[in-house]
Amino acid sequence: MTTGDALYRLQQLDSERDAARDRLGEIEAALKDDTLLRQARRALEEKEQRARKWQATQRDLELEMESLADKSARSEGRLYGGKVTNPKELTDLEAEIASLKRRRRALEDQLLEAMIEREGAEESRDGAQESLQETESTWSTTQADLRAERGALEQRLQEVEGRRDRIAARLDPQTLAAYNRLRELKGGQAVAPLRGDTCTVCGVTISASAEWQLRQGELIHCDSCGRIIVSI
Repeated sequence: MTTGDALYRLQQLDSERDAARDRLGEIEAALKDDTLLRQARRALEEKEQRARKWQATQRDLELEMESLADKSARSEGRLYGGKVTNPKELTDLEAEIASLKRRRRALEDQLLEAMIEREGAEESRDGAQESLQETESTWSTTQADLRAERGALEQRLQEVEGRRDRIAARLDPQTLAAYNRLRELKGGQAVAPLRGDTCTVCGVTISASAEWQLRQGELIHCDSCGRIIVSI
């Protein structure tokens, strides 16, 4: 394996290593991100609170109507029972019964509204519960997939590291140091394969003398981007 071949292979392994590390970072972030899960749980809690509110409202109205019915029955019993003979008292009873009837009609309207709201709130709560179950199922599946991908990437990364170390050991320290500096300067891409007589990274044509040096096995750099040119 020539120095150029070793550098090209080293670049491939380093690029793969960089991509694997980037992906592992994304996976770690995704494994910790339970935003959708928390949103679904919060939505369900809000729907449950609304359903409980209207259930309580309906229950209170029903209890008030029961109390009102009992009071109306007692007043009507006194009015028609024959025990009350005082005209003013009879008039007061009639007024009270009329007031109770008006209140009952108002309560019936309020109760109907509460029943409609309660049913809507319960349907919304049930929908939020189903949505949460779907979100939890999807999240669990995604988490398992991410953990499996992480394991495979970590194993592959170990293989890449081993192969990289073996290739790097074949290069002289000066060449390896120059390669590593270029990687830092050039965004991780220190080596540029040649296609025909053109640098595949920047697209500039190399000179005839540089091409001749490359055929002689010498290391050359692209005059435009400064990367190490290799022929593959």
